[in-house]
Parts: sequence; C-alpha cells; structure tokens
Amino acid sequence: MQNKYNTKPKEQILEFLKNHKNKRFTVNEMYESIRLENSNINLSTIYRNINSLIEEGVLLKHQGNDSKCATYQYIENEDCLAHFHFECIKCGRVSHLGAKETNDFLKMIKRTMFFEVEPQNTYIRGICNNCKNVFINF
Repeated sequence: MQNKYNTKPKEQILEFLKNHKNKRFTVNEMYESIRLENSNINLSTIYRNINSLIEEGVLLKHQGNDSKCATYQYIENEDCLAHFHFECIKCGRVSHLGAKETNDFLKMIKRTMFFEVEPQNTYIRGICNNCKNVFINF
C-alpha cells in the first residue's frame, strides 16, 4: 500500500468508510452521507479521492454485471482480498467468510470445474439472520 498526502476531504471520506466497513457504497451514496456533515464537499472531490484510495489499496471496487454503478468498500486488511463476502439484500451488511473456508472452496472449484475465482470480487447475496428474523415476524 502506498502512502499519499491526505487532505481534509480525503480524511472525511476515509473516516466515513471506516465507520461503515461492513457495507458497500456507490459514490452518490457516499456523497449524500458525507455531505450531511460537510456541506463543502462536492461529487468530483469524492470521485478524485476514491480513485486515490483504490490506488493506495484501502478500498475495494466492485462492479457487478447487472449494475452500471460501481460500489466501494473499505478494506480493513489485505485478508479482505482473499475471501468471499456475503451481502444482505435487505440491509446491505457485508460479512466475510474465513480464509480457510474460502481457500477450501476455491481449491474444490479449480479441481472440479477448472475455473479460477477472484475472491475479492465475489459477493454472495442473500438475506442475513437479522433481516430474516424481521421478515419472518411480519
């Protein structure tokens, strides 16, 4: 990871993402949330800093096949690039599958399907227990 000069807006963006590390956000979602605390920030500042944070290795960019809009998630450590992510379709919470379980699954897929998966770009979508319990109780 490279270290680069940090500006106040970049620090605000990074702080926001760290505080919400279990979610992915579009640039517009980040902008709307950060703007509530800092009315001086603009959309182009968010874009510029997002690219810088990706280059520094602290953000993961996800571009889904069905989405024209990329989403971004804070990378707490480099292990985040080596495992699968579960994303709740109701609340947006992202959970992490352990590295051992991910590696076992990747080996099995490679051995049986002759296919190599990029774990950092793999999000398994479903409904988390919290949302499932709320949904069941209605």
